[in-house]
Order: sequence, then structure tokens, then C-alpha cells
Amino acid sequence: MVRISPLKPFLPKNPKEFCTNPYDIIGKEEEQQLKKIPHSLIHLILPDGEGDQKYRNAAKVYKQFHDNQIITKMSLPSVFVYRQESNQFNQQGLIVGLAIKDYEEGNIIKHESTRKKPLYDRINHIISSNVSAGLVWTIFKANKDINNLIEQITKKKPIFDFKKYNYRHLLWQEINPAIIQQLIELFKKENVFIADGHHRAASAAEYRKIKLKDSKISEESDVPWQYLLSYVASDDQIRILSNSRVIRHLSIDDKEFLKKLEINFKVYPVEKAFNPKKKNQIALCLKGKWYELIYKKTKFNLIRESLDVVILQDKILNPILGIIDPRADENLIFLGGIQNPNEMEKYITEKGNDLLINLFPVDIHDLEEVATANGVMPPKSTWFDPKLLSGLVLHDLTEK
Repeated sequence: MVRISPLKPFLPKNPKEFCTNPYDIIGKEEEQQLKKIPHSLIHLILPDGEGDQKYRNAAKVYKQFHDNQIITKMSLPSVFVYRQESNQFNQQGLIVGLAIKDYEEGNIIKHESTRKKPLYDRINHIISSNVSAGLVWTIFKANKDINNLIEQITKKKPIFDFKKYNYRHLLWQEINPAIIQQLIELFKKENVFIADGHHRAASAAEYRKIKLKDSKISEESDVPWQYLLSYVASDDQIRILSNSRVIRHLSIDDKEFLKKLEINFKVYPVEKAFNPKKKNQIALCLKGKWYELIYKKTKFNLIRESLDVVILQDKILNPILGIIDPRADENLIFLGGIQNPNEMEKYITEKGNDLLINLFPVDIHDLEEVATANGVMPPKSTWFDPKLLSGLVLHDLTEK
């Protein structure tokens, strides 16, 4: 039930130098290091300047990439397969255009709300630069026929093959119209779910609205801004890691906090740091002392109610610690993707924070069910890993 489209994008001549992590996980230190590289995508996705000037700078950088031939236009409609490999984990999926109309109609299903400030930033960035450089990560329920076609494409020689961020990155280009049409037909039967990139998707949809309003082009026209630059992967090809939480300062006494936890949890002291082994088990480090929490409730009316991230917000953060808006509360730190509990513990024992809450990762099928029911996950519920490189494919929204 979604329409996919081949792309005629720009590709970097030197992807290892050019590509970066997604803009929203790049910290200040990494940004400063990347900006020492003249031909890095960082200058486009996180441009220098303040206010509207930074968006004008993004447009200038994109023009410089063109003028200096840092990027090259693909002449034929193409779909791509992007694969990441390491000793621990491999994942792969398609890079295609997804019809933004399907996003508007709910066939591209969201599970997270967007925030005004970052959405405003991405809208202004895309309006000024007229390019999408970051992938919206979407998933579909495992489909043998689609996965077989993806495997068929990878039998050829990749056009990119390089190592970065501890992964080997491979990109294959498919221009065969017959294979592309097979994929188009197969996806007509599928819904897809946004895994990561809600703000990128929402900003592309706003860009499309502006274009439809300002032009005489119909909603069905086949122009680049009708499509969302997307990585589309089978749900058996992804990995979700925990997105744990750190509380800087407890607002109540330790004993009182533990007593309040006992209303909804069985609380057991443990000797050392650990990761939860199952759903509804939470690992908690309170000022250097570890506890195992088991949620007392075992029957749920809705899948969403059973999720640890929901239980955490509804039974601990909000009622006990007064954290109503996790995104805005400066007393809360998110630890996305850290797997070693001993490393997490350092946020308490070495960095002077009071409380660590280590969660079991969300199951992808639970996320799909919540999203299908139009449910909204709490902020930072998931950490998809490894992150997709930005800049492998640049989707120019002005090209005809």
C-alpha cells in the first residue's frame, strides 16, 4: 500500500570522506572534527552561522559540492541496496523514494511525535538547500519476495565499498527496469513503519505542501519533491538497543524513593551491574548500588501498556520524580546504544549523577503493533543500531 520510486540522485565521489553520521546524533566534538574536512557532508547538514544565515550557508555549501564536482549526478533511474557489516551484526535494505502522499495518508506509519524546534530547523534547512541528504529509516514486515530481490541485487559488484565508524559500508545500484518494477509492485501490498527520522519525514512533507501550494503541479505529478528519501528494510534486518536513562539528582530521599518503587515493582538488591534479560525487568543503579525491578502487573489490555519505556514514564519518572516532559527536562540524560552496564555505571560512580535506569530493548514487533494502532511511543524509546550514514545518496528536490 505504498508507492516506491527509483531515484536519479547525486552520489559522492569519495563517500568515506564525505559521509557522516545522521545530523541529530553528532555531538559538538565530532562536529568540530568533521568540519576540518573540507569536503565533508557536515558543512551541509550542520552549517555554520546563526539564525537564517545558517540555512543560506547550507544552500551555498550544496552549490559548492556541485561546482567542485564533489558529487556526481546519476543519469538513470535507480534503486540501491545499502549494507552494513561488522563482526557482531549485519543489516541491509533498499534506498528508494517513498511517496510522501502515502505518509500523509497513513500508509507510512509513525510511532513518535515531532517537536516544534527541531522540526522548524529541518523545514528551514530543506527549503533553503532543496536537498535531502539524510535517510528516513523505514521498515516493512519480513517479505520473502522482496528480500530475495534485494539479495539478487547484491550479487553484482558494489559501487561503494569502504569502512567507517567500525562498519563496512556497501552500496549497490540497480538500473534494470524489470527488477525495479517488481519491487514497485511488491510494495503496493505493504505498509511501512518509520523507525528513525520522524523529523526528516515531517519536514519533507511540509516542503511538498509548499510546492503544491506555490505551483500548478498536481498531487500525482512525478517530481522529486513528491518522494521521501528512505532506507526501507525488512523487520528481520534491524537491531534495537536499549535507550537507558540517567537522573542527575534525586528530588527525594533514597529510602523514600525505593519505598515508592515498591508500590508497582518487586525490588531486589543485587551485587553488580547487569543488563535486563527480559521485558518488564529493569536494572537500576542508585548512587552506586544496583537493584533489580520486576513489574508486578502481568496482564495488559494493550501492548503499549506492557512496554518498559511506558511503564518507566508512567510509574517512575512522572509520579515519583516529577519528570512530565522527558525531552525538555534537564534532570534527565538519555544513554542511547550503550550496551555495557559497567560503562553505564560510570555515569553514577564517576560523573556524579544519582540514578541510572537500564531498560530491556523494545521489540520491533511491539513497535509495529503500537504504531498500527495509532499509538505514540514515549520519547527516545528506541536506539536503532548501527546508524545509517548520511550522504551516500543525495536526493535533489529541484531536479526534473
